Amino acid sequence: MSDSNFSGLIYRIIGKPERWHDDYIVEMMQQYLDETEDVADPLNLLELAAGEEILSRLSQGNAAIDAFNTLLDKSRFQMIILDDHLKPLYHNRIATDLFQFLQDSTTGALKLDLVQKIQQALDFQAEKEISAMQALDFIEPNGGHLYIRTISSKVSGTNQPSKFHILMMLNPGADYVQLNPDLVAEYGLTEKEQNVVVRLIHGDNIKQIAEASFVSENTIRSHLKAIFRKTETKSQGALISLTLTHESQVLDSYFNSDITTVARMQDSASDRSLILSCGLEVSYCDYGPEDGYPVVVFHSGFGSRLAIPKGYEKVCERQNKRLIVPDRPGLGKTPFVEGHPDQWNRQLMEFIDKLGLKEYDILGSIIACQMAMSYTAEADPRQKKLILTSPVYLNEDSDAEYLTEILAPAAKYVKMSPQFAKEIYTLWLKAITLNFDAHYIAILSESVGSAEQALFEKENTFQLLTDVFKEGARQSLDGILHEMVYCMTPLHLDLSKITIPVDIWYGTEDRRITREGVDTVFRQLPNKKIHVREGYSEHIYYSLFEEIVA
Repeated sequence: MSDSNFSGLIYRIIGKPERWHDDYIVEMMQQYLDETEDVADPLNLLELAAGEEILSRLSQGNAAIDAFNTLLDKSRFQMIILDDHLKPLYHNRIATDLFQFLQDSTTGALKLDLVQKIQQALDFQAEKEISAMQALDFIEPNGGHLYIRTISSKVSGTNQPSKFHILMMLNPGADYVQLNPDLVAEYGLTEKEQNVVVRLIHGDNIKQIAEASFVSENTIRSHLKAIFRKTETKSQGALISLTLTHESQVLDSYFNSDITTVARMQDSASDRSLILSCGLEVSYCDYGPEDGYPVVVFHSGFGSRLAIPKGYEKVCERQNKRLIVPDRPGLGKTPFVEGHPDQWNRQLMEFIDKLGLKEYDILGSIIACQMAMSYTAEADPRQKKLILTSPVYLNEDSDAEYLTEILAPAAKYVKMSPQFAKEIYTLWLKAITLNFDAHYIAILSESVGSAEQALFEKENTFQLLTDVFKEGARQSLDGILHEMVYCMTPLHLDLSKITIPVDIWYGTEDRRITREGVDTVFRQLPNKKIHVREGYSEHIYYSLFEEIVA
């Protein structure tokens, strides 16, 4: 496939070609802003002109093509992408021989018997509402099994496919390589269990695995029982399907698939929901003693189940605090609604009414501090205190100068064009998600303060935040993007009217807002206290959780 056709395929599936490095995107954004005169005045910069220039720079040098080809060719899978009519659109280089075998030599289309088997699998998938990878009743001459994945297109339009299907077969040249580390961590697989799973997905039976591992068949069966228990599967087929779906999930971040296979939400037993008068079902988690003092948390990531630090149970008991963490629309299990977050203050007040809270505190984290301040300004007499951790907060236009890293150019783009800001922020989210294992962990490690490193490693907080970001980037784009625009827009509040106590927590190694920015907000509040901690970062909420909620 030519570069131009391949670029067109990318556009048909995801909308815009991208270069998959967040630091490059941020650098390019900032460079363009620096070059543009009078950028503070939206009228001097047309959205279309800015968009064409940015996208031109992003795709310069066929970076998207190179990145996508590299992704596919380093995959464990031979892959063939089909449109919704099962017409082949693209195959990665390692699938060339497979593609030739599957083709009808006369028409160039897939062989008829294969098409029939694919359609049967898709019909079964639709009937049973199955979204995971499925094995096809089709084996190629060397004994390889074919699998099918269905991925929804992000591009809307009557002339574009609504779905893409990916035929996959394990690459024989990639035998016995490691499993996806996310899968290993999620299910707690031991090294011996990993070996069993890898050999299973490459076609070995129990006897062959036992011989290769120099153990008895009963030992392998014992390992399998443990694996079934950990993964909640009941057969080798289900285990293979689960593993291969997880192995190919890197594609989901690229194609914006709706398949969820990443880490399970912690404490799903704490999940609750209630329905507001407008019909919106708000999901939330309720942690700590039922009669504890309520603290309503505005989390900054995806989902209330991933907004609570490890060890919170003992903290809540010791402090007698009841943490109520609602998923705002589009962030977690609460569905996105048009107009969010403009109605959130009213919706949250009704939510609190329905919970019957007579008094409570509000805790906001990072960019969610903007929303927490907006809500507090509504002056509900039941709210007794506001707690802000690493407060990214814009009240006036001038406050944007205190933002750092990705938030600095994001705020400028919001001022120029909210719609285009969403597109750029989408690029950033998807860039990190695509390079997750190699890229995001390094970013996270660098962003954690020097005083937090040991604690994060001890309590595996890196994994918690990784899960937050992964789910957010893949599942919550609507909610995140609308809130990003809201939180990068000055509120123009009269802060002197917020008379309840305000506690601000800030770490000296914060990479989202400067100390000067925090002090600017602090000076405008009449009843406040600031807690500055040396060596802490914007993740201070996860490091000093007990002090903050005390």
